Amino acid sequence: MEKSLIECCKYYFKVFSDQNIDELSKLFADDIELRDWENSSSGKSNVILTNKKIFDNVETINVKPKNIYQDGNVVIAELEILVNGKERILVVDIIHFNESTKICRINAFKG
Repeated sequence: MEKSLIECCKYYFKVFSDQNIDELSKLFADDIELRDWENSSSGKSNVILTNKKIFDNVETINVKPKNIYQDGNVVIAELEILVNGKERILVVDIIHFNESTKICRINAFKG
């Protein structure tokens, strides 16, 4: 089980990098909450809208996990995000999964 949540996160980062809204929607619980340094939204439809807004403001976004740790149903990932091929952002994501292995909360902190 522990490996599968880390693999789920790696897949989430790939799908996010691909800006694939349909696939992101499949990974999110209906009651998902998202909070980062610019956004706060709850509920799947609102979180999807927040993701669309992020994607509308970038040409490309590439999420590269540097380190990933797991404790129970929580995964903590140190990320390097490359926006439009040049702007580098260091981020820590804390991702909570529910019992159905859907993402139910994402807290992202810019480093």
